Amino acid sequence: MSYGKDNAVFFWTCWMRNRFRLLAYLALGCALVLLGTLPVTMKLLHDHWVWVHPRTAADAMDAWRYGTEHAALVLIFVVLFSAADLGSLGVGESAASKEYDFLLTRPRARRHFVWTAWLAGVTQLCLLALIPLSIAVITLYALTSRLYAERLWPLSLGAFVLSVLVFSGAFVLSVATGNTRSGSELAFCLLVVYYSILQVNWCIGPWVIHGHKIHLSDMSLGAYDWLLDDQGINYSALLPMLAATVLLAILAQFAFERKDL
Repeated sequence: MSYGKDNAVFFWTCWMRNRFRLLAYLALGCALVLLGTLPVTMKLLHDHWVWVHPRTAADAMDAWRYGTEHAALVLIFVVLFSAADLGSLGVGESAASKEYDFLLTRPRARRHFVWTAWLAGVTQLCLLALIPLSIAVITLYALTSRLYAERLWPLSLGAFVLSVLVFSGAFVLSVATGNTRSGSELAFCLLVVYYSILQVNWCIGPWVIHGHKIHLSDMSLGAYDWLLDDQGINYSALLPMLAATVLLAILAQFAFERKDL
């Protein structure tokens, strides 16, 4: 069996192993995005809630703004929790249980299997970010007949970058410890920290960092303040996040190469 075929088989094995979880998270994400975006053009008329098509560009922009905030809130929770869960199902525990025994005994360096499993998880996160995002864009366009998605794309980028970072953190913990509990614990800690920051901010009001106000009281956009500033995407914050992600994957490689299987 060629080296390329070994990698392809292992990549496909990782994908198929997590397919039901992936489908469940996709279904959850799409459903929550629909629930968050469908009501943005609803109004109370004669004691009934009805969909009202925006007549002006300003009304359509307001609908897109509310829909973007709702979709951003959904994306940040769905992709982060799923990233921690999928990352905890990395190659660590499966190797310890001899699930990949045949492939791991092939004449290949262990780093190939680590990076292949990591890449499989990242591609799954791409679907988890892109498909609900596409549902949000299609829904908002159908409701408004206008396209104002320029703010939704950078927010989805932020959700994806954070999800890959969380995935890499859970992945290296899974490889180092050989169990899946680390991912669930990481997801729980993230939720606790995030809500704690929100609670503190509601008490003390908006913070000001480097001259930019960050309104963490806005639940949907508060998680993206590290990414956006007055000029748009803050690449000085984005690049270190990407570097940390790669560093975690390298640590997973070192941990797996020294693991006794």
